[in-house]
Amino acid sequence: MSDPAASFSPAVVACLGPEGSFSYLLTEMRFPGVPVRPLANVGEVFDLMAADPSAMGIVPIENSSGGFIIDTVDRLVDERTSVRIVEELTLNVKLALLGKTGAPIEVIYSHAMPFFHSDAWLRENYPQARRVAKASTAISAALAAEESGAAAIGPRQNAQRHGLDILHYPIAGEVPNITQFFLVGHEENAASADHDRTALVVDLPDRPGSLCRFLTPLSDAGVNMKRLESRPLRGQPNKYRFYIEIEGSPARPEVASALERTRADGANVRSLGSYCSGKAFES
Repeated sequence: MSDPAASFSPAVVACLGPEGSFSYLLTEMRFPGVPVRPLANVGEVFDLMAADPSAMGIVPIENSSGGFIIDTVDRLVDERTSVRIVEELTLNVKLALLGKTGAPIEVIYSHAMPFFHSDAWLRENYPQARRVAKASTAISAALAAEESGAAAIGPRQNAQRHGLDILHYPIAGEVPNITQFFLVGHEENAASADHDRTALVVDLPDRPGSLCRFLTPLSDAGVNMKRLESRPLRGQPNKYRFYIEIEGSPARPEVASALERTRADGANVRSLGSYCSGKAFES
């Protein structure tokens, strides 16, 4: 399959920081040598892109353990958001316990998602250690480096960054821990039959069976749905907008025809872009 995003050369790539976060590490792997702007949250990534047309962004969309990243979905479905999805990236997240060799571990810092993935392992190996959730694995490593009796769970690369030892790697490595990210930019990919995903924002008529009537043309055409999430419309009680991903691209006749049928039945469909998925990296 061709890689239409491979030739992109952004001036800067924004991501969820700080330095040493999984998002930061993935951004460095995807765009070696390109300046990386780590930011405090997903919203700031979208805000920077709105202010700087030369920038691109990498934002998480789903974790295999924790599900959708709602902050990303909400910004994508917002009608004020003008960016387009140009590529899906997959990171095989492998976690390490970082600390000081031989020192007791009384408290462990990490982001909530690594704690969720590591729960059974921590209960077996460090049942007495307090778990303290922080905004990122990078912040957690910095705290572990500063405090006696502290350790952190996160990327093994943070050991060298913060002067820590790798006490265990990988944690619960037998359990898949995949996070998927979107590369987003201002220019939409040209329609191509090589694209295996299309993301849509859908507003449906307020009537019984409207979601079923939207999905039926896709089913009839053999178009597979990959993601579906409903989000409330701000200031409009009991009103919802749908984020939907399907396999294929409108460049394929069956996809284009099915989407036309959904619009004819009253659905308001906005494309966030067609793109290739599955470009994989390992932490």
